[in-house]
Amino acid sequence: MNDINRVPIAFPSADERTELVLEFQRAAAKLVRAGLLSQSSSTRFVLRVNQGRRKAEESRHRLAQLIVDVLVAVEDGTLTDGVHVRRSETGMLAVRAESVARALFRAGRSQLTARATHDLLRFGHAFFPLVVVSTSERVCFGSVEDRFRTFVLDLAKAQEFVGIKPAVPSR
Repeated sequence: MNDINRVPIAFPSADERTELVLEFQRAAAKLVRAGLLSQSSSTRFVLRVNQGRRKAEESRHRLAQLIVDVLVAVEDGTLTDGVHVRRSETGMLAVRAESVARALFRAGRSQLTARATHDLLRFGHAFFPLVVVSTSERVCFGSVEDRFRTFVLDLAKAQEFVGIKPAVPSR
């Protein structure tokens, strides 16, 4: 699953997604006119494509909201370094999905379950691999025995992804 040579899948823009759906609808209409596809099958296909498009867009927005929640919770201390997350010197943030989901739920910031958090981070790794760098990294949280599987976020790319500008130091 963690293949180094894996080429990231580019998440298309809204205009590109609309164009792809329209192209698919045109192709389905041509197949119906040629008698190679029934009208009901064409309708089902187009409906499925639109449902998939809506689901992908919702997942993208939910991923952005999750990343904002994590970044804000790390800054205000809701998520503690060494318990829920682990920072590295290289600007990476290791996130324990189950622990983070519980902490954000208790703080009233998120209604996502651990499974939904896990699924969103996997979606992020599939479509935004510069933001969610790894899905199954073993990280020590305390002693050597406290190693957990984590998701790794690149903090700079995560802030850029959600539109947070870096803080300007005061003089």
